[in-house]
Amino acid sequence: MQHALILINPHSRNGSEESLEKAIQRLESAGIEVSAKETESESHLVKLVENYERDDGVVVLAGGDGTISTALEAIYKYQRTMAILPMGTANDLARSLGVPEDLSAAAQVIIDGKRERISLGKVNNHFFVNVAHIGLGVDVTRELTSDSKKWFGVFAYLGAFFKAIKQNKSFKVAIKTDDWQCSTRVIHLAVGNGRYYGGGNIVDQRSTLLNGQLHLFFIKPRPWWRLLLLGPNLRQGAEDNERHIVRQSAQKFSIHTSKPKELEADGESKTSTPAEFEIIPDAIDALVGDIPTDSGAD
Repeated sequence: MQHALILINPHSRNGSEESLEKAIQRLESAGIEVSAKETESESHLVKLVENYERDDGVVVLAGGDGTISTALEAIYKYQRTMAILPMGTANDLARSLGVPEDLSAAAQVIIDGKRERISLGKVNNHFFVNVAHIGLGVDVTRELTSDSKKWFGVFAYLGAFFKAIKQNKSFKVAIKTDDWQCSTRVIHLAVGNGRYYGGGNIVDQRSTLLNGQLHLFFIKPRPWWRLLLLGPNLRQGAEDNERHIVRQSAQKFSIHTSKPKELEADGESKTSTPAEFEIIPDAIDALVGDIPTDSGAD
């Protein structure tokens, strides 16, 4: 690798200009030619990815998970190599790739040049890399504000969760895979491709970006104060004997709800139910650090 195109989201909330400049200097000191561009819009970001044709280079996304989500389809379509300078609030993909939040340390990951082919998720023809969800997760996103994320960072997710959980709206869902099906009422359903979501929660102890599997879980209706007690299990992606949390892994999921439900992926509204999920194994090249592995294996 001899060249890095750094695409900077000027609206990202974390990562000062000074820290970013030091990260760029570290890349240049390692002999990497750097071109840095601020993105003006989502379409501008996509166009910059499309037009980058350096075979000896890498597209470095300097922003949060929303920035990465916007670029995913173009990175996959044109098979660009991706790297991250995490400058968002949650930075869940960076965690899943083992990329430190410190920008200088993240630059060192790019210099080291360790590559992995990672999977992508797809729902109703929309790409995602972290997690897609319906129900409580969508309500949490609605409770988040730009100011809360700016001032409270990842703790803003916790405050939004407390507000959303009191609403506790359940809905009926039918789920099918090739060898499993279920029909029940839930308050939240998520399908993960990556390992982390919502500022460091683990989708599933088995989830990685390398195993070619989607990991689904849903939460059964419970009084809101009992749901709070599930916090540690949700945080760690732990099993719960199907009393409160049900988990399942597959390469494809078909999900229907009694009424259309909004579906978010990587924090952005993408589509609605019914939803057809699939995994695209080994989809794109990414520069990684100490990427987390399957901690739920026997």
